[in-house]
Amino acid sequence: MPIVRADDGLTAKQVLGGPVPSGGPRQHTAVVELVRAGYPHVDWAALSAPGARITDLPTYPFAAQKHWQQKSWQQKHWHTRGEAAVESGAGRRPEALRIQWEVGELPDCAGQLGSNSVRIVTTDTALRDALTAALRDRGAAVEESGLGADTIVVAHTADPQADGSYDLGAFWAELGAHMAALPAHGRLIRAGHRGVAVHAAERGRLRPEAAAMAMAVRAACAESRKSSAVIDLDPADPVEVHARQLAAEYAALLHRAGDAPEADASSGTFAAYRSGVRYVPKTATAAPGPSYEPSGAGYYLVTGGLGAVGRHLIRRLVDRGARHVGVVGRSVIDEATLRELSVQAELRYVPCDVSDAAALAAAAREFGARWGRLLGVVHCSGGVNPFGAMHRRTWDDAAKVVAPKVPGSLNAVRLAQEQGADFAVLVSSVAGAQPRAGRGLVDYSLANAYQLALAERENGGPTTVTAHAWPNWTGTGMEADASYSAAHSLGADEAADAFLDHVRSGGAVVFPGRAAPAPEHTAPSATRGAATRIRAVIPAPTPGGRDHEVMRRHVRDAFVQVLGEDPGDRPIQALGLDSLVIAELTAALERHGGLDVDPSLLMRARTADDIAAGLAAAAPGRTASPAEAAPPAPSAAEGEQRVPTLSDLLHPLLTRDR
Repeated sequence: MPIVRADDGLTAKQVLGGPVPSGGPRQHTAVVELVRAGYPHVDWAALSAPGARITDLPTYPFAAQKHWQQKSWQQKHWHTRGEAAVESGAGRRPEALRIQWEVGELPDCAGQLGSNSVRIVTTDTALRDALTAALRDRGAAVEESGLGADTIVVAHTADPQADGSYDLGAFWAELGAHMAALPAHGRLIRAGHRGVAVHAAERGRLRPEAAAMAMAVRAACAESRKSSAVIDLDPADPVEVHARQLAAEYAALLHRAGDAPEADASSGTFAAYRSGVRYVPKTATAAPGPSYEPSGAGYYLVTGGLGAVGRHLIRRLVDRGARHVGVVGRSVIDEATLRELSVQAELRYVPCDVSDAAALAAAAREFGARWGRLLGVVHCSGGVNPFGAMHRRTWDDAAKVVAPKVPGSLNAVRLAQEQGADFAVLVSSVAGAQPRAGRGLVDYSLANAYQLALAERENGGPTTVTAHAWPNWTGTGMEADASYSAAHSLGADEAADAFLDHVRSGGAVVFPGRAAPAPEHTAPSATRGAATRIRAVIPAPTPGGRDHEVMRRHVRDAFVQVLGEDPGDRPIQALGLDSLVIAELTAALERHGGLDVDPSLLMRARTADDIAAGLAAAAPGRTASPAEAAPPAPSAAEGEQRVPTLSDLLHPLLTRDR
């Protein structure tokens, strides 16, 4: 093939010296190579089936990163805003990262704030008065009632409860009310104390519940595509300083939301102030901890050990030398699993709810009477609710996810420390470190953020306390947001290796993971050096049908309910629908229209009218006309693998989300 430049203006036909290939995947190889080389002038219509149209894929899940998929491939890892990514290649141990706080730029305080309306929520009347004055001085409209405000500023400066913790149930209800009250373009700013340790000396004063609440705010805003700013204030600063800092963060949030709303909704602002200096989180490589070889001289306690992740980690401990393992959990005992795991070591199972400190201590006494010293604790207990919007989830449901990871983690760490164990490892998730990973699973995000902060606070004594923030283990355990997991995953074996590498690293260690290589027939997602979007050829729905106007009203109601606005004639792709929003819209359409709705209809449609037309065509008792019927999919040639369609690739995700 001749070497051509991407900007030479030639057509694909001229470059190839003949007709553009059409047909199976092999015949498209030449065109694919052109796109890989950065050649933009491909006549996709000439390669498409008659009557097909070209459409953009949903933009939101793919907006944060661009991935080039090929046989020999490297994937840039998760990184904090503006941070250089860490590369990970095949054959290497999974990369591990730590969060560090570095001095950042102060927000631009100049200029007026316009006519945007703000509601202030705080029990600190002095701070309320100072912030109200600071905002009004710059032209913002501070709403006394708060009804319909564009921005809600929450200053959580209240003292903790008598036991040093915060009421997470009350927080959950308050956050849900804020998310429901904000308009589609709304913004949420939350300020608190001691949710992060900017300096090492602050770790002992960390409040893990404060860190958990901060992450829940970030995840809930990412889920609802609302701009957010989460600020950790210095308790030593006076309220006037806090007010100026929050007013400046509000001004900066307004500016960033106008420039790049999708980016802000995805990750938002996360910052801390100490003595007037603004700090922002950055990532740094986490070196493996001190070498550790499991021993047979005592026993290891694994909570939730009958789960998929727990079984993997027990196997790895046993393979490396552990000979006695006590397993606790709420699962019904699985004799077959215990026999399988007991081939090389002695295992015993005791039913136990880890959120009950007394029950956990009793189980440890039983194991200790049999095997002696507790050598290490691996806390795998956890659960996850079905994928769904935060503001629709009651605290009773969320508490089932929180219990094993909040009181359960504290109990596991305290037990390890009291008995002088070598280590305690909390099996956590990137959903506790990255807001995009917590979309649809905000309660899970909250619970895992608690674990990461707890490990930061409790590490430092004879017992090393480490929390591992894992991405999805391929085919194993609980996933974070599926669109995030697709690009941030690890194989179970390599994750188990990394577990032992960092069993005594201490503090919070984040494993960003990487995307799995794509099948050879997968189309490239972006040309080299160009900001183009994936395109797919799909049949176009045809408007019409006697129920079209009725369905259009149902569609409008569904969009207003989920997104807070009627899309009108705007392109659906411009709304940035991700899998969670599509699932919510699908459920709302089914409630409003009384129909079974295929989520792929929302992905094929260009406008809301197209969705209405598709629903009308699928109404009971109506047979689609030939013009409305989609053309049959071409059959694969004998011996060739069929190329999956867009619906093939995304339908499992969407139906699971529902």
